[in-house]
Amino acid sequence: MSEEKSALYRNPQAPVEERITDLLGRMTIKEKVRQLDQYFGTSFMSAQHPHMDTVMANDATIEWDKVKEAIGDDGIGCIHDLYGTSEVNNELQRYAVERTRLGIPMLFSEEALHGLTRPGCTVFPHAITTASSWNPAVAESIGKAIAAETRSFGIHESFGPVLDLAREPRWGRVEETYGEDTHLVGRMGVAMVKGLQGESLATDHTIIAEPKHFAVHGVPESGLNQSATSLGINEIETYYMPIFEDAFVEGGAVNAMCSYNSIDGVPCASDESLLTGVLRGKWNMPGFVRSDLGAISRLQRSHFTAGTERDAIRQALEAGCDMQYYDYPHDVYQNAIIQMVESGEIAEATVDVAVSRVLRVKFMLGLFEKPYIDPTLSGRVVRSAAHGDVALEAAREGIVLLKNEAGTLPLSKSLRHIAVIGPSANVARLGDYTPYIEGFEPVTLLQGIRNSVSAGTTVSYAKGTGILENELDAIPIGSFVDGFGNAGLQGEYFDNPELAGEPVLTRLDPSIDFNWVIAKPDQRVPSFHFSVRWTGKLVPTHDVSGNIGTVSADSMRLWLDGELIVDGWGKDKSAKAIVPVHLEAGRSYDIRLEYCKDTNGVSIMLGWNHETASIREAVELARRSDVAIVALGDDRRTCGEGVDRSSLDLPGRQLELLKAVYETGTPVVLVLQNGRPITMGWEADHIPAIIEAWYPGERGGDAMAEVLFGDYNPAGRLPISFPRTLGQIPVYYNRRRGGSRFYVEGDNVPLYAFGHGLSYTTFDYDGLRVDVAQGLPDPEIRVSVDVTNTGGRDGDEVVQLYVGDLVSSIARPDKDLRAFKRIRLKAGEKTTVSFGLTGKDLRLLGRDLQWVVEPGVFRVMIGSSSVKIAVSQDFDLI
Repeated sequence: MSEEKSALYRNPQAPVEERITDLLGRMTIKEKVRQLDQYFGTSFMSAQHPHMDTVMANDATIEWDKVKEAIGDDGIGCIHDLYGTSEVNNELQRYAVERTRLGIPMLFSEEALHGLTRPGCTVFPHAITTASSWNPAVAESIGKAIAAETRSFGIHESFGPVLDLAREPRWGRVEETYGEDTHLVGRMGVAMVKGLQGESLATDHTIIAEPKHFAVHGVPESGLNQSATSLGINEIETYYMPIFEDAFVEGGAVNAMCSYNSIDGVPCASDESLLTGVLRGKWNMPGFVRSDLGAISRLQRSHFTAGTERDAIRQALEAGCDMQYYDYPHDVYQNAIIQMVESGEIAEATVDVAVSRVLRVKFMLGLFEKPYIDPTLSGRVVRSAAHGDVALEAAREGIVLLKNEAGTLPLSKSLRHIAVIGPSANVARLGDYTPYIEGFEPVTLLQGIRNSVSAGTTVSYAKGTGILENELDAIPIGSFVDGFGNAGLQGEYFDNPELAGEPVLTRLDPSIDFNWVIAKPDQRVPSFHFSVRWTGKLVPTHDVSGNIGTVSADSMRLWLDGELIVDGWGKDKSAKAIVPVHLEAGRSYDIRLEYCKDTNGVSIMLGWNHETASIREAVELARRSDVAIVALGDDRRTCGEGVDRSSLDLPGRQLELLKAVYETGTPVVLVLQNGRPITMGWEADHIPAIIEAWYPGERGGDAMAEVLFGDYNPAGRLPISFPRTLGQIPVYYNRRRGGSRFYVEGDNVPLYAFGHGLSYTTFDYDGLRVDVAQGLPDPEIRVSVDVTNTGGRDGDEVVQLYVGDLVSSIARPDKDLRAFKRIRLKAGEKTTVSFGLTGKDLRLLGRDLQWVVEPGVFRVMIGSSSVKIAVSQDFDLI
């Protein structure tokens, strides 16, 4: 490096803003735009695993020619999709620090919504499970553990938490959220941000949080991911924006990820009022805004608010979207900015502002002083016993007992014969953003039960059915051979949708099972409208009598021995994607599979099934048993990013299985593992005990078994309402007053309301006291209530405080959650729970869009759910 080592930006004692100014003054325009770009990590490596979230960098070597070509002397802003070892990250960082002109360190950024999405890291419960704990301390503990494991690899940032308000349950990403209520989501979001970022970012155990999706992404029209949002400004400012405000102002979140969608016609990626006016002008967010994958390019190809690549880039950059996320090829993105600066279309000052935000993050992380990570740290931190304990406790606290008639639960550990039935009995449902890990064995419900019962209890298992009818499993590694005798299929990747010309990448893919909505195959492949052709031979290791086919919302077609058997290609995509097949073990079948990303599908899979699941077998097992525990719900093909539904019923033949088991007369316990609310009228009417575990993480099987057998007294509460029917949506608890409450078919009451959850003990509320310590204009209200455990077991209670404004100038809900506290009481124990309310809890956004606390009568309501109010009291505010 030719620059003086005594340059001001290298002085750790100098103020950060002065260091930024000094460094900016030394940078060329090319060096500046490089800082605004994100690079695909595995493109620098010699070996790649076929799955985005299982890059095995420890089995790969760095290709320095590619590094020199991409990074050169000018540096780059960020590397993503590497999930490398600390040694690999250190070596790449060393190049940036020691071999570029200015020695600007790189950011390593990865996904870590409920654990770093890298093989071998702890898989914690998903956000919807964490929210069900109603315990922000759980979220903070998870955040600390994720940050420690992530930073131990030299990774500096994660894309999360997800702070979308989930009021559209058809949307597939509900599982990533903290639910439907502003206050609950805000408290969980602040806790997670603080857990991730800690007191300082310049450590070996903290990372930058990047809340997403900014803003108002959780209520897409028709429940379809990335769709437009149509809400009034009062609704947005009252219920959606305060969550992000809490995360940035109180939590101190450094970065933000902008959303794909438009709000009232304005795409978020080009909305200066949001990305600059609110984030920077109001909330003083110090870091940068990253495009969500393709959000800038969607201005051109989806929203059609930009006519060219150049115009889309200009709109986003001027609005305050500082870094692209695989929107355009690097040369297109970077050259467009340089050319617009040279032509005067964009002021260089605009570029400088964006670059300064990226540099500020790197200074905050201490990367200029300590760019490398201790290579031995990950071995001491990752999958530590303490992190396993956090995962287990979070799973316990997040399990919700929805129904328990006549004391069906807890079960006796000495039952003679227990049947464990269903597609989620012997599979751990972990949710999206979970690494695919060969050899990783999270605890399933079946294993948890077998670990819990007495030696004299027989535990038998039957799958019964899949999550989906004719469900396919990915054809496993070891079943394919390319034309040269190598294990796998030859994949030819094209940078166009027509499989035209020469492939930009040719590689060996051991299996076909990808998720290309949250990543892409390679840096040389565009994020959208690319195509792939796989060829080789299928050589089954055992006979297969069942079905073969493809799974994708994008275009796919399959040839077997030269015959086109699946034709799901083009706009209609109406052909069957699954066909019957009989394959002989050891026989070689010619395979040709073609794919085009044209719909933004999630799962891209070539799979088969063996028709082994049998409802009849499950029924016979249940008939011989003392109790049948039936495990149903979702998997990654029915819930997750880009997996939106037009129905909320149990998918596939799961309800048919449940009904058949119920008809045996054997007592039935339903255990759900799913990512969104389910409409389950029959289930709630007939099944005596129902547990909602959501996606409970790698220790979920242990936690579910502890609840089933009474080793843990459940106290989870729903963070989102369960509708009775799809036609009720929206059904969130705090809709504004006004309108009828009845359909021809019945009332508009949810099946299970927000805040609902049962216990193996009972609690009594009395002695509510409301003291107006200070009136307007800055009110302070002190509230206390006595809570007694009146049952025979120790247990937790979630005390929920709601506030209603009886008469107001703007239509308001009957009640809004304003405080909650999870407490633990021994049998017979009594305690006093106290809360404080301020103007923020009583305010409304007036017709002039100004916050105000109006004089009048307010009602405090306290209870165990939004519909189980035990005590209430009115007070006057004057």
